[in-house]
Amino acid sequence: MTRAIKQRKLLSTFLTSVSISLILNDAIIVSQVFAEVPSSQSQEYIAQANITVTDLQGFNGVIKSLAITPDGKILLVGTADGLLSAIDLETKETLYSKAVLVNNYSSIAVNLEKDIVVVGDDKTVMILRLSDGKKLSFLRKHTGKVSDVAISPDGKNIVSVSGDDRTIRIWDLDSGELIQTIGANIGPTTNVKYTPDGKMFITGAISNDRRFKFWDAKTFELLNTSPQQPGFINDLQVSNDGTKLVAAVRNFVKSWDLTTLREIRSIKGPRLEINTIAISPDNRTVATANKEGTIMLFDLVTGRKLATLQGHRGWVLSVAFSPDGKYLYSGAEDKMVKIWQLQP
Repeated sequence: MTRAIKQRKLLSTFLTSVSISLILNDAIIVSQVFAEVPSSQSQEYIAQANITVTDLQGFNGVIKSLAITPDGKILLVGTADGLLSAIDLETKETLYSKAVLVNNYSSIAVNLEKDIVVVGDDKTVMILRLSDGKKLSFLRKHTGKVSDVAISPDGKNIVSVSGDDRTIRIWDLDSGELIQTIGANIGPTTNVKYTPDGKMFITGAISNDRRFKFWDAKTFELLNTSPQQPGFINDLQVSNDGTKLVAAVRNFVKSWDLTTLREIRSIKGPRLEINTIAISPDNRTVATANKEGTIMLFDLVTGRKLATLQGHRGWVLSVAFSPDGKYLYSGAEDKMVKIWQLQP
């Protein structure tokens, strides 16, 4: 049953400023939050040596998933207490909270033009209206939990994947009709993303499969399959310019050229596994949400680590960049969303 929040609630916030030393292997720690920055940086905002963080509090569940609307105005937060909340990023007010059980690690997909949000709610693909959170459609064909969802760039189709029932399902967004089910030899698929041109979607699997699969977005035919990866594919993203596939494989960040499908870089990340990743709008930086409670920033061109952001307690489960690249949003087991200001 939908639980609407009729009164707009202001989330309590506080600001912690962090000064970052540019001395190798050294850092200044203030209020239990610090960023460790190597002496050479390829990002202008890192060279400015000043990152601040704002904490959004008031959530009653672990922060499972984050998404920012393309206009940068609304932050969508899925929490373990079964709520999907929309936060006005200018006022930090809660616009609404709806009873939605966003599945672990599942993306929250947004289409601003159609005023649509799509989430995986247990075994259901749920479509909501972005502006007020009204539930519009319930797509119920999966027999296992929905692991991830994606909306095609033209806004016509939804792709959902389930690692439990080992299927990929393609839906018509407007009618909710199931167009096709793919379920032969795909392994437990847990991640899906479209390329920006809408010609292809890419899936990633875990368990014994551990392969990327490249699908034609119109015919739904399998175009290519990657070699087996050395660990679970925990998350995958496609760069905004459509040139790179970037993935979290165990505790490594790996990237591939999407033209040649050649692996171009493998970056060793944290000691424990990476949960999810996000790519900056300029396609140069990847942020990792780590099981050891940190966020790491890496230069995708050079492979250099730019910073380690600390302050969360427990696993960091989701990260998202603002459309202008100035802010990084993170959510964790400590029931807190942190807003890291990377540029002034």
